[in-house]
Amino acid sequence: MRRFLTVTAIALLAIVGLLNYGHTRAQQQQANATVSGGTLSQTEIDRIIHALSQHETEFRHALNSYGFRRDVVVQSIGLGGQIMGEYHRTSTFTFDNSGNRYEKIVFFPMPTLTDMSITPEDLEDLGGVNPFALEPSQINQYNFTYVGREHIDELDLYVFDVAPKVMPDPRSHRRLFQGRIWVDQRDLQIVKTRGKGVPETKTNKFPTVETYREQIDGRYWFPTYSYADDQLIFGNGSVLHVRMRVRYTDFTPGVGRATITEVEGPEPDASPTPTPTPQPTPQVGVGSAHDIVSGGVLNERALELPKPVYPPAAKRAHVTGTVKVKVLVDEHGKVTSAEVIEGPDELQQAAIDAAYKARFSPMIIDGHPVKVSGELDYDFTGQ
Repeated sequence: MRRFLTVTAIALLAIVGLLNYGHTRAQQQQANATVSGGTLSQTEIDRIIHALSQHETEFRHALNSYGFRRDVVVQSIGLGGQIMGEYHRTSTFTFDNSGNRYEKIVFFPMPTLTDMSITPEDLEDLGGVNPFALEPSQINQYNFTYVGREHIDELDLYVFDVAPKVMPDPRSHRRLFQGRIWVDQRDLQIVKTRGKGVPETKTNKFPTVETYREQIDGRYWFPTYSYADDQLIFGNGSVLHVRMRVRYTDFTPGVGRATITEVEGPEPDASPTPTPTPQPTPQVGVGSAHDIVSGGVLNERALELPKPVYPPAAKRAHVTGTVKVKVLVDEHGKVTSAEVIEGPDELQQAAIDAAYKARFSPMIIDGHPVKVSGELDYDFTGQ
């Protein structure tokens, strides 16, 4: 979170597999549970980590056949505990045949936050780092330290502290998990996590998020509830109190899959930069012409992604950097709206001009074309 804040999910996400617990219940369990001592051999630890890695891989693959609903509430808290501002976003999620996740916003009132902002990085953590904790392909990038055993409700759990072997460079946009995980001794699956997405910087801090999983369809432990109530201390000494609640519901197998296809019709014209049009307000409904899904960073999904023209004045002044552009892609795969999220002022117009020339495969959900919102990143470094 930045102050103006980045909430890593807030960025993911991104865990005890029980019923949706409220914060009071979670605190009560944490207070009543005691991590007992004991040791495990390195061979046994390696066996557990290997097994949970395999189960996480199975879990991720299974999740790609489920649709679900996510309700996010982020609040800034003032003195005396009063709510100073709120961000509330409810979405449904589907997946394409390659496992890419797409978001359709169904409820998103105007945020009232004044001292923090929700960024694409935060939303990425909501979808990955916090609810799902350990990306199977990245298991080897973590150190696992055995802490002990814990009994919560009817579950006997192994407890491990987890930290990256090498902290990612903040400029790399890579997100890893740092915190603690609880692993069911019988199934050797992660059922709870408490931690945050890393790396952090002096101006970009993230809350510690506790996430619980619930067993769905008697087999898979899917995240159902995440909670954070944390004070973020920034490099300049300022403190921000943030509270977050995320609920995951309506897990439904075999529905809501998204298939990206070419839509028959006229080719988008290749005219110069079109006049920007305002982005429509997200509408409630399935398959309507006003549906908007969130596709994250879209660079790799573009059919055509012309490079921006490096402004001569900026080049002479050795201005470099990355410009992030928020775009709206219509049902025909054409960019109809583009605005800069961040980047050097001298390079912004060039990035916008290039964004309008990008072209994508139209997205079809349940047989209906939909609009896609996302981000295009243009790197001017070294040009």
